[in-house]
Amino acid sequence: MTYNFFTVDRLQPSRMHDALASCLRVEPSAVDVADVDGDQDARNWDAVVLCDYSYVPGDVSLVLDIFAQETVPDRPGEADLARDFAAATQTVVLYPASEQIPSAYWLVTPAGLVTRARLMASDDERPAYSIEAVEDAIPQLPHVRVMQLPEIVRERHVATPTTTDFSLAMDALRQAQDGPADPALIDEPGTPLYHSRIYLAEWERMVRVMESGWRPTGRYPTDLYCEALRARDRLAQLPAKLSKPAADFLHKAVDQLDEEFRKHTDLDDVWVIEAGISGTFANMEEYGWWWRRKPLILPWGRK
Repeated sequence: MTYNFFTVDRLQPSRMHDALASCLRVEPSAVDVADVDGDQDARNWDAVVLCDYSYVPGDVSLVLDIFAQETVPDRPGEADLARDFAAATQTVVLYPASEQIPSAYWLVTPAGLVTRARLMASDDERPAYSIEAVEDAIPQLPHVRVMQLPEIVRERHVATPTTTDFSLAMDALRQAQDGPADPALIDEPGTPLYHSRIYLAEWERMVRVMESGWRPTGRYPTDLYCEALRARDRLAQLPAKLSKPAADFLHKAVDQLDEEFRKHTDLDDVWVIEAGISGTFANMEEYGWWWRRKPLILPWGRK
């Protein structure tokens, strides 16, 4: 099994060696730790735990590639080993998240706090790494911005049954056509029907997360919330560009989501200013009614 870690502190090889032996519950002689740029001939290639490390510049100091053979009993998952390794070495450890986002990482502190982090690499031949943001304050990283990471929220799967029903209804309309295909029912990038489906899904994703109480974290970035409101703006304009049957189905779908949105919001025409949303909101009457409602449970405590 392979583990990929970054550490904030510049650890000595002996410290890494002892920590790995302890965390993986193997004899010290069964662990080999070596600098990838160092002499490889002296390595113990028969060790059941092999660790390659290299020093890197930036907010992190070390990158570790660890391999534990099958003979290592009860090999832990990456998250568990990262937690134990952070505690054993008394340093902050980062390891890759499951999302297909190069900058998405989990971060664990020596005290066991686990949070999301955005780790960026420069384009230099020898990359420098910067921890641009974390979702919880980290005592060892007081300079790093604390915020919910929108890219992580975007990657979460949220079921959109109303949008699915709308898409199925459009399929049925296309199949029921006699003669040449109706251009108004073409669902391709740039067409009104395509935009209807995309914006409906964006509106629904936010509404579904809202009705769940903002699970799983209880938080939701203001940027994404406003993106959903702008999607609702566009949904108000699209029916005029659709055929009547398609427009009727879109109205029905939007009405269902609007009803849920109203259940979980209350009238408030100053929340955008209080939340620090950028834009011109001097006259909220110029905006759709959805802009003049605030979530009953506010999902943002910080930007």
